[in-house]
Amino acid sequence: MKSIVNMMCASLMVVLMSLTAFAADKAAVAADKTAVTEKPIRQEGVLMTVEATIESIDKETRQVTLKNEKGETTSITLDGKAGRIDDLDTGDQVVIDYLEVVTIQAFGADDAEPGVEGEALVAKSEAGEKPAGLAVEQVSVVLTIEAIDLENELVTLKNKDGEVKTVTPKYPENLKKVNVGDHVKITHTSALGFSVTEKPAVK
Repeated sequence: MKSIVNMMCASLMVVLMSLTAFAADKAAVAADKTAVTEKPIRQEGVLMTVEATIESIDKETRQVTLKNEKGETTSITLDGKAGRIDDLDTGDQVVIDYLEVVTIQAFGADDAEPGVEGEALVAKSEAGEKPAGLAVEQVSVVLTIEAIDLENELVTLKNKDGEVKTVTPKYPENLKKVNVGDHVKITHTSALGFSVTEKPAVK
């Protein structure tokens, strides 16, 4: 288990280092870096954690019933990629973390190229260990600012294929900090991790 935990920690650090702030237990977070950069940049994200205990296991159907600290139960069917169901036991503790972050950053006309790029990372525990895993996905799209309407607080964006769309920005004050021809990079990062530990020993 130690090897997968180290891998998960290292991977999550890559994601978390891109944040200016984050909060746990379903709390939304936001950070504005415009004070230190000429062009605006903003990040918003959410981190959710779920802890539960395995109440029952049906190894034939791969259905596992979980109970949270409030006594509420739910049943899930484990995908084969989640790990060997034979490594699970009733009473084991399950922790699931989900992180989602959206970053929007403006660049000068010569500082970015329109387009789309993405990357993904998947890691899981080895056979014989308690199941654990991490999946991280990041997708970025770079758009070009075609028009700015300060009076109506609108901006028109164009993608690499020439398609245009006019939108109302969440923070219209940032329209004064960009110019037609500048680029906007929108990055969506999501990470889902889970781990299973043995049930606490009875003292």
